[in-house]
Amino acid sequence: MLTGLSALEATDWSRLLHAYGRATDAPDHLRALVEGDESARSAALSYLGSAILHQGTPWTATGPVTCVLAGLLAEPRLDSGGPRLRVRVLAFLAGVVEAVGDRWASRQELERMARYDLAPLLDAGDDDALYEDEEAADALYATSLLGCARVVPLLVEPVLASLDHPDTGVRAQAATTAAQLARVPEVFGEARRQALVLRLTALAQATANTDERSTLVLMLGELGVAPTAFLEDASPAVRVCAAMAKTLATNEAATRELLQALEHHAARMDDWFTVRPPPFEMRPRFYVLERLLERVEDFDRLLPVAVALARVTTKSFVDQEWGPLLAAAFPAGDGQVRTDAQRRFLSELVANADLWEPTFGNPGRWFLKAGLPYQRESCAERLQGA
Repeated sequence: MLTGLSALEATDWSRLLHAYGRATDAPDHLRALVEGDESARSAALSYLGSAILHQGTPWTATGPVTCVLAGLLAEPRLDSGGPRLRVRVLAFLAGVVEAVGDRWASRQELERMARYDLAPLLDAGDDDALYEDEEAADALYATSLLGCARVVPLLVEPVLASLDHPDTGVRAQAATTAAQLARVPEVFGEARRQALVLRLTALAQATANTDERSTLVLMLGELGVAPTAFLEDASPAVRVCAAMAKTLATNEAATRELLQALEHHAARMDDWFTVRPPPFEMRPRFYVLERLLERVEDFDRLLPVAVALARVTTKSFVDQEWGPLLAAAFPAGDGQVRTDAQRRFLSELVANADLWEPTFGNPGRWFLKAGLPYQRESCAERLQGA
C-alpha cells in the first residue's frame, strides 16, 4: 500500500468525505506539512483536527489521510516546522488509532453495515442524502472506521522509528502513540508489545528530561507494566506518573504518593511539567485525583486532599475535582452530615465563594448525587445543624 505523497497522488479525493464536505482540499493541506510556510502548516494541522478527525469521529477521508501521514513521518522535511509539527502529526495519528481500537471488536458488524452501496449517492453529489438515510449514514460511518483499520498497521514502523528522534517531545508523543497502537493486539502483537516495554524502560532510564521520563513512565503503566522502580525517582512528577499505573492500584507506596502529591502540591503540580505529558490534556491534578478516587473509598483518608483542593479549585473545575469529591464524601446520597470529614469538606466548599453561582448548572448533578442543595446558604445552615 502506498504511503506519503505517492499515496496522495494516487487517491481520488473527490469521492471522499470529511466533516465539512468533500475532501478535495486534503492534498493542499497535506503537502503544506512538508512544503508550506508556517501559516500553511498551522492551517493544515487545524484541518486534521477539525475536518479529518472531527471530535474523534473518522470519515472516509481519514484512512487515506492517515496513509499519507504514515509516509510523511519518514520525511526530514516534516522537521522544517520544528519538532512541534511532528508532535502534532503523531498526536493526530494517536487519535485515529484510538478511534479504531475502540471499535475493533465490532468489525463484523461494521462490515455488515458497510455493504450498503454508497456509490450512487456519491456519484449524484447528493451529500445531504448520505446523512438523511439511516442505512447510508451507518454505512458511511462503518466504511470510515474500516478504512482506518486497514491503514493503522502501516503506522507501526514509522511510529516506533520516531522513538529515535533527537527531540524529547517527539519521543514522548511517539511513545504515547505507540502505546495506543499496542492496545490493538491484532495490529501490534504480544512480541512487539514486550519489545516496546523494554524500549520505553530503557528510554526512561536514560533521559535526563523529566517531562519525557514522566510520559514514558505513564505509557509503561498503560502497557500493563508496574513501574515500581520509578516510585523512587528524584522528580515528584515522575513518581506521580509511576504511581498512577493501574498495576499499582493495590500498592500502598503508590497510593501514598498520590495522596501526598495532591495534599501538599495541588496548587503547584502544573509547574512540575514544562511540557505536560500528552495524556494530560487538562490539569495534571485532575488525572491524579481520578486515579486516587478509583483506589480509595474511605473519605476520611481522602480528607486532606479534599480540603487542599477545595481551597484552590474554581467553579469551572466542578466536573474534574470538587464534584467527584463531593459525591465521594456523601456516598449515601442523602445529604446528611454524619462525620467530621463530611463537615470539614463541605465547610471548605462553603468558604470558597467562587464555587457558588445560581445560574451555573454543572454542579447541580453532583449536589443531587450527594443529596445536597446547590445553595451556599442552605449548605451553611446544614452544617450548623450538624
